[in-house]
Amino acid sequence: MVRTTLNCCLAFLLLAISAPLPTAGQDPAAERLFADARRILRSGDSQAALESFQLLVQQFPKDRLAPKALLRVAEIHRSRGDLPKTRTALDRLRSEYGRSLESAAAFVMQAEIQTEQARRTSDLEDARDTFRRVPLLYGRESYPDLDDRVRARIRTGELSLQLGDYESAVGEFLTAIEDEPPGRWTGEARLLLARALSRRGDWLAAAEVLQRLASENGSAAGTRTSTADERASAVRLLSLIHRRVVRARSGLAPWLTTARYPASGLQLKEPGAVAASEDGRLVIVDPRLKQAILIDIDGAVAGRATVNDANRAGWSAGFPFVVTETNIVVPFGGHASPRFLEPIPGKEKYLKDLLAAERGPFGDWFVVAKGWRSLLSFESPRQGQELLATAKPDLVDVAQDQLGRLYALDAKAKKVLRLGLDRRQASTVLQGSWKRPVALDLDPFGNLYVLDRGNRTIEMYDVSGTRQAKIGPTLGGGVELRNPVDLAVDGSGRLFIADSKLPFVVLLD
Repeated sequence: MVRTTLNCCLAFLLLAISAPLPTAGQDPAAERLFADARRILRSGDSQAALESFQLLVQQFPKDRLAPKALLRVAEIHRSRGDLPKTRTALDRLRSEYGRSLESAAAFVMQAEIQTEQARRTSDLEDARDTFRRVPLLYGRESYPDLDDRVRARIRTGELSLQLGDYESAVGEFLTAIEDEPPGRWTGEARLLLARALSRRGDWLAAAEVLQRLASENGSAAGTRTSTADERASAVRLLSLIHRRVVRARSGLAPWLTTARYPASGLQLKEPGAVAASEDGRLVIVDPRLKQAILIDIDGAVAGRATVNDANRAGWSAGFPFVVTETNIVVPFGGHASPRFLEPIPGKEKYLKDLLAAERGPFGDWFVVAKGWRSLLSFESPRQGQELLATAKPDLVDVAQDQLGRLYALDAKAKKVLRLGLDRRQASTVLQGSWKRPVALDLDPFGNLYVLDRGNRTIEMYDVSGTRQAKIGPTLGGGVELRNPVDLAVDGSGRLFIADSKLPFVVLLD
């Protein structure tokens, strides 16, 4: 999924101002201005820093520090959300300083903004085209060690992966790993290469890439090549491959143990919803307690928040959210969504009886609500439309894979529908024989999990819709499902089940 956000922009800005000073410009006064502007920016006064950088560009336009200052101007405007001024600075960088290193960064920033503002697949294709210009215009012969060229290759591959062009994605990631100097982007490139290989079904190759990443020390020749988080992600994906591929081909179940979670002795009254992040954090919703409870990766309670009338939970941009009957709340950071208006022209009526929701890669919300025989899409809280309306499904849940595709569970027709990034074409990817399906989720490799409340079972399907496993109602360890209402899967394939008649969440590991 596309991860370029304003937080990423701020991270690069802080990295830039903490890096060593560049090679001295032609004028000592320009050097002093640049150093002063960096110092002011580190102090937190972005407006004063902006004015100093702009003064340098105005007074010393031919100095070698001028394009560096102009890039800082663009970064500050972008961190403030002022995109018109950001684009003005980027256009000037490309037109007046076209052979500078900073002009390559300008192309990357422009493509990142295009990605953030994308609303359809054609927008993503346009952003990919912009990223692709960087290696063409700034080749290794003239720019042997250019960080922004590596960034552009990785983002090109990431967009290709999201667009379903797995071959191009694999090629871009391999080029970033093998043809570019090792650096801080290498670990991310390896992770994404493994994901692309897995989408092609090359499990052995994906496992080899992940194993090398997981076992390295994170540096090469004094250069950082991976982070602890990237190596931890590799371990999780290796675990997922072992569960879904190795054990399945050996005729073994994906999970070995059943346990109460968390083990800290947290007593729940009526678990009603559960959602897992890729790194293993959990949010549990208990309507009886009127609480959302955040569990960290070690199984400890990290936070509690009061939430009324909760129906479902999920994760978006690193934060858990809770779907209530009237709106979506983000109880542990981030921003709450205002209430949605019903997508009926000329009618100012708030949507109610929300059942489930998912936030798409373009920032829009997809909502399932009682009484609506469609999936509701909201570009903003006041701008909604109906999807799948002609099929008149009886939807009870919605989920999203890592490529941004949506999956909707139709309880009446007993099937799962998938919508591509363009949200126009829907296809049935799974037809079940469930008694009362109520929830679904996906793991990072696109395997589907469906909870059948009527039969008190969970079934796992691969990307082709072939059932790979079925568990329940008896799970082992003295645990038997009584009234399962929700499920969640984390990045390593651990399965969590919320049962309203059990005072804990069930963990299959």
